[in-house]
Amino acid sequence: AAMRRPLCVFCAGMLGVEFVCAFLPQTELFVPFAAFFVAVCLVLCIFDAARKAALCILLGAAVGMASVLYTANRLERIRVQYAARPLVLTAEVESVSDSYYPGVVDAVLRVEKVNGAKTSFRVECETLPECEAGQRVQGRFVLSVPAQQSRIGLYADGIVLLAEPDEEKPDFKQLGQSSSFRARTHRLQQRLSAALRRRMDGKTGGVLAAMTVGDRTHLSPALRSAYRGAGLAHVLVVSGMHVSILCGEVFRLDARRKKERCYAALRLRAVWKALLALLLVGVTGFTPSVLRAAAAVWVSALGIWMYGPPDTLTSLAVAGIAMTAGSSYAVCDIGFELSFAAVLGTLAGAELSRHLHALFAAHATRKKKPSVLQRILRHVRSSLTETVCIGVCASAAAFPVLVLRGLSVSIYAVLSGAAVLWLVQPMLLLSLGTAFAGLVPAAGPLYTMIGKAAEFLTGLLNRWAVWVSAKPGAGLYFDTNYAAIVCLLLMALCGLAHVWKVRLRVAVPGLLLTAALAIGVGN
Repeated sequence: AAMRRPLCVFCAGMLGVEFVCAFLPQTELFVPFAAFFVAVCLVLCIFDAARKAALCILLGAAVGMASVLYTANRLERIRVQYAARPLVLTAEVESVSDSYYPGVVDAVLRVEKVNGAKTSFRVECETLPECEAGQRVQGRFVLSVPAQQSRIGLYADGIVLLAEPDEEKPDFKQLGQSSSFRARTHRLQQRLSAALRRRMDGKTGGVLAAMTVGDRTHLSPALRSAYRGAGLAHVLVVSGMHVSILCGEVFRLDARRKKERCYAALRLRAVWKALLALLLVGVTGFTPSVLRAAAAVWVSALGIWMYGPPDTLTSLAVAGIAMTAGSSYAVCDIGFELSFAAVLGTLAGAELSRHLHALFAAHATRKKKPSVLQRILRHVRSSLTETVCIGVCASAAAFPVLVLRGLSVSIYAVLSGAAVLWLVQPMLLLSLGTAFAGLVPAAGPLYTMIGKAAEFLTGLLNRWAVWVSAKPGAGLYFDTNYAAIVCLLLMALCGLAHVWKVRLRVAVPGLLLTAALAIGVGN
């Protein structure tokens, strides 16, 4: 079954090697681990059933190792050339955040010139004189290599070096607004955010601006804390989940409608999804998490136009290969990991929903023709089943990433995902419409109408988050090593349930009981 998707197996080998190489080279475990991995793959090549999969994994591992070596050589070349001496940098301010010190900001800069010579790499400056994203600046800085404990996280964000203004002769200048594509999209993002929030109160406007255009500067600390406690923090960060929901992938993963079985309808739908993905990428400023998910949508659309069967897993694998080929540390980005986990959980939920729909359909065929009320109730049951399955599986898939990264998690995360996931799509569509209508003065009535609808749905979501976050058990922390053992145990149980064909009514309660017992023991 795995070899129906050879690119998925190839991607697993490539990303696995990149992830391992990011952590194990600092220890003496790397060489024995690599030897064991290659030995296992060679043993699997003996068996005909596993030979193709083992070769795909080995090929993916080789490409992943090549990406690791390329990234390491590039980082080393930049370190040797620029670190540990004062340089005159001309750079574009990509993003800024508040600093602990007055008059300065914590900023990420994309360096365009070093001492007048053109180049391109990113640095972080925690004490940059106050400025705004999208501006070009010039000054004398001293570059340094990040500390060992923070190096992987910075490399995953594409930040190569740290920068500090030269205290003796900073010569800092602001050169005005940048004309680059990224700067223009940032200015569009700010205009859309202002238009969206123009006639809304601070709470609803801040939430909609965060989840639609990626502007989180207007979120209150109280709401941030409430969403974290309710297990809904991922809703406020535009990611692959938002792209999937906006493009209709989440709630239409069941069997295709009859009218969509022809390739003409599938092609038109693929173009529409690709345009929606492009729209969300543009209004969020081409952030990496949204770009990854959109790449998967575009690959899927391209496959349909080339008469290939639409397959989300293969599209996701191609996107993962493309996004990590240039920098092997991209696989360590938490946004990358959460996006992949959420999409995989969404697909698992859709598959579970399909099985349940088939069971309901088989049960319904043995009865007489249903009445109108029964058909309505069946439709409601089908929609609720799909929403609950996808919400539960997506939240469960993201749970290991959160606990292994040492972030707080909520025991209500799965419940929240199942209860409010259906709100996200109409909120996204309404808020996008509100933002664009706010840019056109003549569209005032339309802005008011769809803005009120978006405010109403956002108010429901806010009240749910505040109510759930006040419950006991919101915001738990786990020891990383203990969480790793528990996650491996749960994955092993899922694998055994699949191999042994354990019924869902036995497997699901068993997994939930094991997870609840592990959480109780861990706390």
